[in-house]
Amino acid sequence: MIYFNQSMTEESKIAGSRHSLWLLIFLLIGGIGNAIAGEHHHFIPGETRSGEYIFHNYCSVCHGDKGDGQSRAKDGLDPPPRNYTTPESAIELTRDRMIHSVTYGRPGTAMIAWGSELSSAEIENVVDYVRKTFMKLGNNSPTHKVPDSKLLATRGGVLYMQNCAMCHGETGTRDTTGRMQPPPRDFTLPDVAAELTRERMIASITNGRPGTAMMAYGSQFNKGDIEAMADFIREAFMSGANPKK
Repeated sequence: MIYFNQSMTEESKIAGSRHSLWLLIFLLIGGIGNAIAGEHHHFIPGETRSGEYIFHNYCSVCHGDKGDGQSRAKDGLDPPPRNYTTPESAIELTRDRMIHSVTYGRPGTAMIAWGSELSSAEIENVVDYVRKTFMKLGNNSPTHKVPDSKLLATRGGVLYMQNCAMCHGETGTRDTTGRMQPPPRDFTLPDVAAELTRERMIASITNGRPGTAMMAYGSQFNKGDIEAMADFIREAFMSGANPKK
């Protein structure tokens, strides 16, 4: 009877240990799941939360408080969370792509869809917050001036800032690191105006530049838009260049 009681005691201990282990696993899984996904609260009609609020309550658990991917969850995610502060992120992540990713998620990653949790306005708010706060969208070196507001307001200026400034900078030049070899063109260099004719620039914007990070925009913009971008660059950054030639 003593051996029976001892056996039962040992079995009870083992069962208790197993129960505690499974409870711990359950809590860890639940905790990690909540950490990865964030605390879900469906958006409230008529209420639009700020991008800063949404990022720090939904996104920072994976992407980090500084947007650099250095979070407590990063070691458990493959691929790791996006680091928004790198030059590659500024190049690859257009505003439209980011809105799509937040809305529908990214297959094959821990990035879930937030379209049912956030309103369209809130998704735009958090994307704009990330882009403004963490992404290095151009070089504002004091040696080069940003074009005046009137020029920036032109069709070419708007398109340039939306599609080109992430590589070429808001001032037409940028000290680039990372995987871009050769680096993006510095439009402010003295010999660029002579080398880059308007015709060549229009062709490059339309068809891209093989062997470089310069992609083709011919399928995204019409001829007038592409000409407007080329003319803006020539007038805003290329000293001595005739915008229309």
